[in-house]
Amino acid sequence: MVKYVCALLLVVAFAAPAFAEDDYPQIEIALGYGNLGLKDINSGRHSGFATHQAFNLSSRYAIENYVGYYGFGTDPNFGKLQVLTDTFGMKVNYRTAGPVLYASGGIGGGWLRFPDLGVGSNSAFTVRFGGGVDIPFHDSLAWKVDVSRMSFHFNGWNSGINISTGIVLKISQ
Repeated sequence: MVKYVCALLLVVAFAAPAFAEDDYPQIEIALGYGNLGLKDINSGRHSGFATHQAFNLSSRYAIENYVGYYGFGTDPNFGKLQVLTDTFGMKVNYRTAGPVLYASGGIGGGWLRFPDLGVGSNSAFTVRFGGGVDIPFHDSLAWKVDVSRMSFHFNGWNSGINISTGIVLKISQ
C-alpha cells in the first residue's frame, strides 16, 4: 500500500505543472543561502545552503519542497556538526503585478551529521512554517526572502528561526 501511495504522490508532483495556466510559472526553483539558529543544539546562528522547489497547481496554490544543509561549527566532543533537513508541504501565494507574497508550511525529516566521526543521527521529525516574498527583476528571475520557524524532534523539540534568500528561476512561464 505504501508503494502505491508513494507512486501516486510522485505522479501528482510531476503532473502538477500540466494544470498550470500561462499567467504564472509552472515551476519555481530557488537556490541560495540559509541561516538557521537552533540554540539547543549549538549556540548562535549558522549558515548553509537552502533550496526551495515549488510546483504551482494554480496561481494561488503550490506544492513546495524545502532542502537545507547547514554547518554548525565544531563541537569539542564530536568534531564538525552539520544539520540536513527536507520538508514537503503546501505554499499559498498572493500574486500582484510586482512582488509575490506567500505563506508556506510542511513536514519532513532532519538529520544531524558528524563527518569527523563518520556517523549521523537517525531521522527526526521536522516541521516548517513561515512566509516570504519573491521580488521579480526579470521575466524568469526573482529574488526570494523567506523567514520560517523550523522545529526538529531530536530527543525533544529543538526550534529556531530560519532565514533564507536566493535567486528564483521561473520555468515555463
